[in-house]
Amino acid sequence: MRIGTFVGKFYPPHIGHLSVIDNAQKDMDELWIVISKNKQREDEIKQKDNFEISSELIKSWFEEYYKDNPKIKVAIFDESGLKPYPADQQPWAERFKKQFPFVNIKIADGGYREFNQKYFPEYEFYEIDREQIPIHSTLFREQPKKYLEYLIPQAQKYFKEKIQ
Repeated sequence: MRIGTFVGKFYPPHIGHLSVIDNAQKDMDELWIVISKNKQREDEIKQKDNFEISSELIKSWFEEYYKDNPKIKVAIFDESGLKPYPADQQPWAERFKKQFPFVNIKIADGGYREFNQKYFPEYEFYEIDREQIPIHSTLFREQPKKYLEYLIPQAQKYFKEKIQ
């Protein structure tokens, strides 16, 4: 079976993420959306951008969005105790393999090719074009009203109440 994983923070999830997921899942038997959980990073975003996004909330949005697609699974990957990328690459990879031993495809943009070749040589690397839909979560966090329409519907609903 071809089982892929798309790992990210998804702070918050937007149409660029959906495009990657929707296109990649066509080539896979199963696709796991893996949300990187890091309480320190969540607290920093809350302080800097003045809104709270937990990995559990993000997981619930994806689960609701893909509830009718049995190929899509959603999980949280706890990065507690690990330094942010690019530090702690080997411990991150080891922890990831323990939690997701069934995965055999890593989905990421070309900037992660070397990391995946080094720490996941047995996995297929499925490269995506991150700029195909040029929206990034950072843009939303910097200008939420301007980029609200780019978020997945579940996140739009949540943030409409927060940014009015």
